[in-house]
Amino acid sequence: MYYFIDLDDTLVNTTPLNNDAYDYALEKYGHQRINTEQRITRGNLKIKPSELTKIIREKQNYFCLPWLYYRVVINQKLLNILKNNPKDNCYIWTKADRKRAYAVIKQCRLSKYFNGIIFDDKQNLDYSLKHLKNITNNTDFTIYENDYNLFRSSNLQTIDVIKDDFFDVKGYFIP
Repeated sequence: MYYFIDLDDTLVNTTPLNNDAYDYALEKYGHQRINTEQRITRGNLKIKPSELTKIIREKQNYFCLPWLYYRVVINQKLLNILKNNPKDNCYIWTKADRKRAYAVIKQCRLSKYFNGIIFDDKQNLDYSLKHLKNITNNTDFTIYENDYNLFRSSNLQTIDVIKDDFFDVKGYFIP
């Protein structure tokens, strides 16, 4: 079986650090902090593009500092599933910023569980699934993801649920 695992808030709970990083960058450039427990994304920010670029760069730098490892929580239940499978069959599938994704993987020592990273904007599920099927040579696989909206209009079978204080993740079987 192949596994494709989303990174942010599926394998690693990163929302608190993500939001702190955005608030730091916003405040540094004279904007108000955003007090929310929901994940802040660039799409939530009503800032002109030239400012947004600086804020995002500062946010990514702040996020990737050495404290990263101490500020995130690893999904141990999901990691235990991966430990029982060959590394060659496991991939991170993410839309995260490359620098930030590599920092999370390195500082959390996750590379030993994965064959590689697939960066995908996850805007077109059909296209994404075709791409993943090409990697597996069209064999069955499972995707673990916390964004239920991504699979909302599909008829994919949920085969696993990981829900606790930090994670709300589903495993989807892709035939």
